[in-house]
Parts: sequence; structure tokens; C-alpha cells
Amino acid sequence: MTAAEWFELAYKVIGGLGVFLVGMMMLSEALQTVASDFIRRVVGWLTNNRLMAVGVGVIVTTIIQSSTVTTVMVVGFVNAGMMTLAQAVGVIMGANVGTTITGWIIAVQIGKYGLVFIGAGFVPYLFGRKQTPRAIGKVLIALGLVFLGLEFMSGGFKPLSNHPEFIRQLTIFDAQSFASVLACVVVGCVLTFVVQSSSAMLGITVALAITGVIPFQTAAALVLGENIGTTITALLASIGGNVNAKRAALAHSTFNVIGVCYMVIVFPWYVQGVDWFVEHAPGWVTRLFSINAADAAEGVDPLIAMKIAATHSGFNIFNTILFLPFANYLVRLVTWIRPDKGAGPKRRLKLLGNLSTVSPELAMEEAEGEVELMGNLTIEGFAKTIELLQADTDQPENAQRVAHLEQVTDNIQMEVTLFLTEVMQAVVTQEQATRGYALIRISDELESVLDYCQRLVHYKARLLRDKLKLTDAAANEMKEIARQVGEFLNTALRFSKDHSRADNEDPDVRALIVQADAIADACERARDHHLQRVRDGSCDALAGIAYSDIVTAFLRIKNHTVNIIDARVGRWEQRRESLRDMDRDTAEIPAPVSSSPR
Repeated sequence: MTAAEWFELAYKVIGGLGVFLVGMMMLSEALQTVASDFIRRVVGWLTNNRLMAVGVGVIVTTIIQSSTVTTVMVVGFVNAGMMTLAQAVGVIMGANVGTTITGWIIAVQIGKYGLVFIGAGFVPYLFGRKQTPRAIGKVLIALGLVFLGLEFMSGGFKPLSNHPEFIRQLTIFDAQSFASVLACVVVGCVLTFVVQSSSAMLGITVALAITGVIPFQTAAALVLGENIGTTITALLASIGGNVNAKRAALAHSTFNVIGVCYMVIVFPWYVQGVDWFVEHAPGWVTRLFSINAADAAEGVDPLIAMKIAATHSGFNIFNTILFLPFANYLVRLVTWIRPDKGAGPKRRLKLLGNLSTVSPELAMEEAEGEVELMGNLTIEGFAKTIELLQADTDQPENAQRVAHLEQVTDNIQMEVTLFLTEVMQAVVTQEQATRGYALIRISDELESVLDYCQRLVHYKARLLRDKLKLTDAAANEMKEIARQVGEFLNTALRFSKDHSRADNEDPDVRALIVQADAIADACERARDHHLQRVRDGSCDALAGIAYSDIVTAFLRIKNHTVNIIDARVGRWEQRRESLRDMDRDTAEIPAPVSSSPR
């Protein structure tokens, strides 16, 4: 082959792989969009029942179209305490089965119709007004890209089937001996780790096989190696996690490595079994997966793509069935390999205890303390945000601190919610249930406050990046609004702490209503002044956009703070209306403008 031919081969294969990977990524995103609610319900089915856990893994991975994504998600769940190690092992086993559907999608020989799928999908994707039609259109486009990418790769590999030097070198990996099978397994593992996608490597394997570059035995051995290579991503994802997260990732690798080890020993008989199974499949099935005679390379088995998909599915299904009764032993094995060197698994939260040793009332008190700590972090984050917002230069330390606090409060909110939900599943009084729901809502509102703090940091970064400057009037208005919101947040959190059992008619709420509506009025005036500055040309347009975003963020923080008070005592809106009616003559409380909490 000439240099030009090698170049053509390279860009066809690499380009086809790129199209294939983009298609797989789009397919995963689109399917998650269509079935997001269903996925959440499926994960909620998790119990300690092994079959149920495996079923969840199969369903979620079939929808997501990536065992790597499922496994990384499981590692995250284990790290957050949302899933036990035993449950995670079951889901991982199911994920290995669910991911084999990709092989069957690839094996369907309709690559030449990839453009048909793209053509059918772009209309609903571009012009659909609702989310579901757009997502369905994206699924069709993604399938078209997958088939088109496979077609490009197949076309790129075709010249290699007639290249004598390449064929001679390939005899090392003919999978006709134990050593060559091991060599193929290693190659498949390494390449999958490099590409970071078992689906992509499976696509390459099918493309090589249907063009006659590699025989079925070599493709089958590569598939076994790809099953090991795909586990490395989860191992990397577990770095920095707790000991159970590391064990979950290790269980995935151990499960696949042991399976490949015994499969290598029985490899000749397994390949023969797959060959017999496919040859005796119903005619309509073989016609669906059979390569067109005009497209097949000389001497290539027309059912080779189906055989590769069956090899992939057969290995993972058989491995799961074999390991399922011994799942607890797998948990013990990875626990022995990766012992906990500390005093035991530690919770990220400081005060939440073991529900088996505390009463619901004490559990509520512990949750109160954790929410109070969360409030202190929120106040710190708001203070750092205001300091950064009013500075003339960049302050990366404050920005990093706010981002860190936002992540911490995300974790606290999640764990407080899980803890209190478990508490309220026990026998609790109406007062305890009301208090528990209030704490869940308060933790959500506090986390939302820090979300808007992080937005304020981004708005300030935009001003500095584009070298924009607010007018003195705008800067002064922003400073005053920030002061009012900061005072309101501090007052509201003190109120929440002191009134965890507040009477619904507490008179202190009146003062908080006055503060909240004063902030709403200040934001409205700031917007009016901003529009006036835009009209008279004294305000830079881009700086004005950032200023408007900043004022809106402060208003949202005020609204979330209102919700904190409302979670404690309720009926905020009714009281504000009542207070406005009482003070209408004196105009003590001006009518609020679009500032009601969400």
C-alpha cells in the first residue's frame, strides 16, 4: 500500500470512529432524556434482593447504553451512602448484561441506511416544540451516526484484508492457541482503556471482522479483553471516594477478570458453542443480522457480526448467572482485598447518627444541628461572594471557597434528605413529620442560596474578563441590595434556629415581611434606574446585562430566604396580604412586585 492509501485508511477509520462515538454519546443523552423519570423510578426499586439489583442494572444500562456510565454512577451512589456494596455488585452484574445490547445494534447490517435515520430524525429534533419529539429525533440521528460511523470504519479497513504483510503480522493474534488468545485479550483490554469505550472497541472489532481482516476467533478473544478494559474507568472514578466506592469499582473489575480467566480456558469450546447457536437461529433472525453478499469481503462469514454480538452477550449473561449465587462471596473478596484501614466507614456529616440507636425525636434534633451547620456555611459563602463582588480585582481564593461550599452543601442536602426520609418512614407524630419536611425544605433552600452565590461569582468573573465596569450609581445600588439581603439572610436563619417549634402567629414574622418587601422594592428601583441609564447611554450595554443578572440573583436569594421562614411557620403569603391591608392607609408596606417565593 502506498502512503496515500495508508492516509486514506487512517482518516476513514479515525473519522468513522469519531462519528460512531458522537452517535453513541448522543444516543445515551437522548435515551436518558426520554426515560429520565423511568430511570429514577427504576433506581428506587433497589432492595437487597440480588435479582432485583441485577434487573435494575440491566434496565438502566439498556437505556443509558453505557455500562461505564452505569458503573461510575453506582460508585458515586455507594460513595454517597445511597447504595450498599451488596446492591452495587448486583447492579454492576446487570450493567454488564445491559451493555451487550450495543453489540446487537451494531450487528444489524443497515449501515448504508444511516443517512435515512438522520434524515428522519432531524425534522423533529430541529423543529419539534416539545421535549419528547426532540429527544426521539435525537435518538434517530444518533442511530444514524452509529451506523454511518461503522460503515466508514468498515470501508477504511477493507484494504487491509488484501495486504499480505499486515495479514502475516496478524497471525500472532489468530486466537488459535492459548498464547494467542491471551494476546488478543490483552490487546482488547489495552485498546478499550485507551479509547475509554467498550462500545467503540466493539464497533472496531465488528468492522475488522466483516471486512475479513480478522477471523471470528480473534474477534471473540478481543471482545473478552474489552470486557476487562471497560472496568478501568470505574476504578479511576473511585479514586478519592470512600472505601466502599473503591470496593464497588474493584468488584466490577474482579467480576470481569475472573470471568475472562475461566473463559480463556474453555475458549475453543465456547466459540464452537456460539457458532452452533447462531447457525441454528431462526431464519428471520439470521436474515436480520446477515451481511449482504455484495458488501461482504471474499470468504467472510455473513453471520460474523451476529456471532460477535452473541459472544459478547453470552459471556456476560453466563458470567452473571454463574456469579449471582456467590455475590456475597464477591463482596467478601473485595472487602478482603481492599480493607478499611480506618475505624470504619465515616459519614461526611458530623451529627447524623445511626437510626437503629436513636429515637425519631433525637434524630430530628440531630438533623436540626446539621441544618444549622449548613446555614453557617451558607452565611460564609454569601459573605465571600459579596467580598468578591465588591472587589476591583479577581479573587480566586474566594471564588474557589464559594465553589467548595456549594459542593459541600449539595452533599449535606442530599444526606439530610435521605436521613430524614428514613426517619419519617418510622412511626412519627404529626408534629415530627411536619418538622422533618420543614428541615428537608430548609436544606433545599440553603443549597439554592449557594447556587445563586456561585452565579454571582460567575457574573463578576464576566465583568472582569471582558473588562467591564459598572457605573458608580449601579455599584452603590448593588452594594445596598447586598447589605439588605445579607441582613435578611442572617435574621431569617436566626429566626429559623430560635423558632424550630414556632407558633404560626409569631409576631416576629411581621418584621421579616417588612425586610423582604423592602428588598423587593430596592431591586425594582435598581431595575428602573438601570433602564434609565441604558436609555440615556451612560451604561455600557454588556455591563448592564451583567448588572441585571446580579440584581435578579439577589432577588432569588431573597425568595429562597423567604421560603426558609415559610418552611418553619407557613402562610407567608396570607400574612403579607393581611399586613398590606392593615397598613394600606399609612403605606408602611408598599405593594410587592413579582417577588413571591417560588
